Amino acid sequence: MIQNNTSVIWDEVLATIQNNEIFDTATFSSYIKDSSLYDITDEYVIIKVPFSTSKNFINLNIRYFEEILKEKMQRDLKCKVLSNKDIDNKLQNNDDYQFIYENGNKVIKDNTFENFIQGSSNKAAYASSFTCASNLDQNMFNPLFLYGNSGLGKTHLLHSICNYLETNYPNKKYLYVDGNDLIDLIIKSLYSKKGNLLIKAMTQLDFLLIDDIQHLAKTNDSQELFFNIYNKLVSDNKKIILTSDVYPSELNNINNRIISRFTSGLSIGIDSPEFETAVNILRKKINNRNEEINITDDALYFIARKFNEDVRKLEGALNELLFKAILYSVEIIDEEFAQNCFKNNPISTNNDEVTANKIKKVVCSYYNITKKQIESKSRTADIANARHIAVYLCRELLDMPFKKIGGEFGNRDHSTIMSSHDKMCKLLKSKETYQKAIFQIKQKLNVD
Repeated sequence: MIQNNTSVIWDEVLATIQNNEIFDTATFSSYIKDSSLYDITDEYVIIKVPFSTSKNFINLNIRYFEEILKEKMQRDLKCKVLSNKDIDNKLQNNDDYQFIYENGNKVIKDNTFENFIQGSSNKAAYASSFTCASNLDQNMFNPLFLYGNSGLGKTHLLHSICNYLETNYPNKKYLYVDGNDLIDLIIKSLYSKKGNLLIKAMTQLDFLLIDDIQHLAKTNDSQELFFNIYNKLVSDNKKIILTSDVYPSELNNINNRIISRFTSGLSIGIDSPEFETAVNILRKKINNRNEEINITDDALYFIARKFNEDVRKLEGALNELLFKAILYSVEIIDEEFAQNCFKNNPISTNNDEVTANKIKKVVCSYYNITKKQIESKSRTADIANARHIAVYLCRELLDMPFKKIGGEFGNRDHSTIMSSHDKMCKLLKSKETYQKAIFQIKQKLNVD
């Protein structure tokens, strides 16, 4: 927030005060030492101090500061002194700063850590998010980067952090904003010549939470301004939490220096909910409804098996089922009724049949990566090894032609797929790690 040249000027002012012994050592240490030059306008030099006692002391002796600054800057400037509390109030009440919240902090109050359903697919994401919100004195990873397909709970976790802060640390400043809204905010600030004001306002935050950061790729100007905000927040040890549909290194059209900063933190993937988690999510959704609902476990299991690709599909299927139960005056919703409701449903669903898509899904869950990653061009070790295993299983379990397997993995050439399959065959002969992985993945696929 403070430019380098202003820091130099203030260092010189403090040095002059000390060298000329304008104040004794104890007074200097108590009231002046921790001051800084907050801003310079056309009319004023604004001095920032931590406490009101320092503010009162400097105001009583303001002429010394104005005389030294006049000498250093070669012009007459009046001084204003603001305490940290003054600045906080200014940020809260000044309309110039309020525009950063116009597009942000649209947080759903019901999205909390307490009602987030945990499972193996999202346990790490939950734990890292809760740690980020609750341990303010620790900042082991910055940024926290949550990635995965849409509808898996990333937004819920960001809202949970905001709601936790609101309840437990109401004095902490946070901004939750969607990636698209962030772009609008940045463009608005640039067009209105408030780019510096935006940087100044956003770097006052304790937490910056951005949903779907991949939208930052839309404009280069936005990336440059965001880069400045990001660097300042990190240097001040403020917390940044981001979400995306892909791993940081897979983000397209975003400057490499930004991506390198994303990957320096902690990146946690979220996958589709496994069967037990899907059932628990459905039960929670039912318990949150006011009306009494009579639904059998078999009907819930049917929905959990059929629509566990993401949480939104689970909720949508449940809502459709309950609506049809009311429509047809069904008192008890059983599996037969659920099957009839969705027999002509166009939504692709999971079943016991092993397919290439199911193999990819299980392998992704096992390695905690996303479908986009396993189909991508990434050669990162974890992703490449997962891809080799998925290719191997498609060949061994389904006897798929190499060309067809290539189509399932980003339209790769059949020779590339052959090489991937051969590599895994060799690894399985010598590496117990891969033997164990293949065994466990086959168990999840219910094949021998």
